[in-house]
Amino acid sequence: MVGGLFYRKKMKAFKDQRYKAIKSLIESKGIQGLKDVFTIMPMSTIREDMKINYNTLRRRVNDGDLLTVKDIRTMAGLFEVDPLEVFRLIIHDQNVGQKSKKR
Repeated sequence: MVGGLFYRKKMKAFKDQRYKAIKSLIESKGIQGLKDVFTIMPMSTIREDMKINYNTLRRRVNDGDLLTVKDIRTMAGLFEVDPLEVFRLIIHDQNVGQKSKKR
């Protein structure tokens, strides 16, 4: 049991390769909004790396106003991009949401 726990913690030292794909897509504008990130990587994986509850992350992503500066900086660290890029993704999602509500 102890060996399994150590192995799991040791494996977390290696960063998921999908983060590199997300970084490339953000930099090339292939990802327009934050919600697009979750088509590449499950929210549960990002939640685990951010060390927050799944439902908390889901609620914050669905309503970008709830995301904290800490959340934005943590995601930027995981994606290895500037926090302003993550903020841009959030703003895009909010603008798309406002346009669809007007119709």
